[in-house]
Amino acid sequence: MSKTIALTDLYRPVETELNGVRDEIHQLWIDALALVRVDSTIAPRPGGKLLRPALSLLAAGAIGGTNLRQYTTLASSFEALHIASLAHDDVIDRAILRRGTSSLTAFWDNHAAVLGGDYLVARAVEMLATYDVCAVVANAIKSVRCMAEGELYFFGKEDDPIVVEDCIMLAEQKTASLFAEACSAPTYIIDPTHRKSLYQFGISLGIAFQLVDDVLDITQSTEQLGKPACGDIVEGKKTIPIMHLKNGLSSDDGARLESMRGADISEEDREWVIAKAEETGAKDMAEALTRSYADEARRHLAQLPPSVYRDSMEGIVEFVMVRVS
Repeated sequence: MSKTIALTDLYRPVETELNGVRDEIHQLWIDALALVRVDSTIAPRPGGKLLRPALSLLAAGAIGGTNLRQYTTLASSFEALHIASLAHDDVIDRAILRRGTSSLTAFWDNHAAVLGGDYLVARAVEMLATYDVCAVVANAIKSVRCMAEGELYFFGKEDDPIVVEDCIMLAEQKTASLFAEACSAPTYIIDPTHRKSLYQFGISLGIAFQLVDDVLDITQSTEQLGKPACGDIVEGKKTIPIMHLKNGLSSDDGARLESMRGADISEEDREWVIAKAEETGAKDMAEALTRSYADEARRHLAQLPPSVYRDSMEGIVEFVMVRVS
């Protein structure tokens, strides 16, 4: 598949419904801003790729759902949960940039950003409840629990050795769990036949997505990422590429990398990290693992009957693998 493929092409089977998602998320954002009396014309806007709601809508179509507009609110709820997780992440990471603009914590403060995230979670649950399917609500909340557990498990363990199993567990909890619930939620409303395949597809795709994120953090510039490059190193996060990077450095270079934790690192340091990620093979090794999860996602997706919806979901796997931000 061409690396120039656009999400707009992949989203075409659910284009109308995704426009509905944008409208719902926009209104949700306006409601949140009104609570703190912020002019919505100057506040950061919710943007992003809309991967989670798109996958939810495509999954609904792939298992035989008709009139996909009735699942717009379902899809919107997963985007609201995603935005809420970003608001909380930015507080934890003390991030001032998100998607090339000010994060909520930078625009307001930590207090308002945390409450804003909580508000979005509550609204998402309300939206899910309109389908009157207990499992849909319970599973979405389970993914929120998983995200919190992932953060709490590693709290205060910055100095512990990095191991692959921990990194994968964190990727599954913080990222893949919400992908999996977004993909499998329609099966509780339409048809349960392909529930396991869609859930496992979401897990594998979500882990691949997070691994790509982790690689981009140490191989792309701040301008390309829309947030500070090497943020994972500064925050002392445990990721697969950082693990390989540390393992491949000399003692002197390892000391230089360690000195960046918690520091305001220079552009020269960022460029050094990018070069070392290539030189040590950290980038290549992390990308090889990422491809294995992408292949796994494709195998799960192959269990679904052929359709334009499944084709788009396959295309999203490719998009995730070649994205640069």
